[in-house]
Amino acid sequence: MRAPIRPVPFESVAPTPVPGWRKIRVLVDGRANGTVPGFSLSAGGLELPANFRSDPQQHSDSDTVLLFTAGGPVLTYHGEDLSSWSVQWPGDLLTIPRGTPYVVDVLSEHVGTTGYVVRSTSSLLVDNLARPDLDGQAAALSDAAREHWENWTPAPGRCAVVPFTSVAPVVTPQGHRIRPLVDGEPGGNTPGMRLSVGGLDVPGAFLAHPHHHPETHVLVLATECPAEGALTLHGERLEHDAVQYSGDLLPIPAGRDYAHTVQNLSLTEPIGRVYEFRSRTSVLCDNPRLPGLLPIAERRGRAALERLHGVAAVAAHLRAANPAQPRADLAKRPQRVDRVAERNAPRSETGARS
Repeated sequence: MRAPIRPVPFESVAPTPVPGWRKIRVLVDGRANGTVPGFSLSAGGLELPANFRSDPQQHSDSDTVLLFTAGGPVLTYHGEDLSSWSVQWPGDLLTIPRGTPYVVDVLSEHVGTTGYVVRSTSSLLVDNLARPDLDGQAAALSDAAREHWENWTPAPGRCAVVPFTSVAPVVTPQGHRIRPLVDGEPGGNTPGMRLSVGGLDVPGAFLAHPHHHPETHVLVLATECPAEGALTLHGERLEHDAVQYSGDLLPIPAGRDYAHTVQNLSLTEPIGRVYEFRSRTSVLCDNPRLPGLLPIAERRGRAALERLHGVAAVAAHLRAANPAQPRADLAKRPQRVDRVAERNAPRSETGARS
């Protein structure tokens, strides 16, 4: 049997030295002895102090995405002579194509920044080429930036900054509204990137249609999650569950054994921002639905919501959301409600609360 998936909270892994960054929390590592053996994406948690500047580095065979969630602004100098540069604010993604030298610079003298680095390789500890020949250029750029960066014109080069709201959402077969923030297809906004990123906002009590990704590994990060969390039911018959909170990473391997669906456990509050990193060039492919699992999802989801909010509250929410439609038709609506793991119950081996 395949191991159940489990969330990886940001602080669950101690920082460790990683070339170029001083220290990173290695949250997702797909090596045999890593946190998620066999996973094809890797991810680390960044806690960069004020005035931090990374060492110049590049990755010859892996693409990189940076996401900062607090602090900022952060400048990244990139290109063969670091002549291009980009500025990121919290919530923005920065794509760094393979083979591109780069240096990350935290401008503030008083406030650091927190975020994530995700790469299209199984480990952050491989494919790291130091570029000490660029140290002098990086230092000069950093000194100048502290005085003049607000008057500079960004020079993106091969890299791209993608704010969350800069891409319009599309509706997927699962009922999600997803923004293709990073799309490596020839017609996409970041052509050539070998990983993709989608941006989701999930309404209160929403239940997605069960589905799987036959050839794609998926890494889910919710950064604006209600206190109740997001519930992922998964497994061949959706027999496992995992509750994810803000800042947690949830790795979902490829294959039918990892069929899944997600529901917002709050009846009213949306999950404002969810980032889905995928091991394919686009989030708009490899998403077949599994209609035979929908009754299981709805039954387990409804029971979970009732455990958390009470039978009467869930029934009242359903009546208010669908005043003229009988319960038997709920499966046909794009916005559903069902499930919840009790907030104060002990965690199971999957990391969920049972």
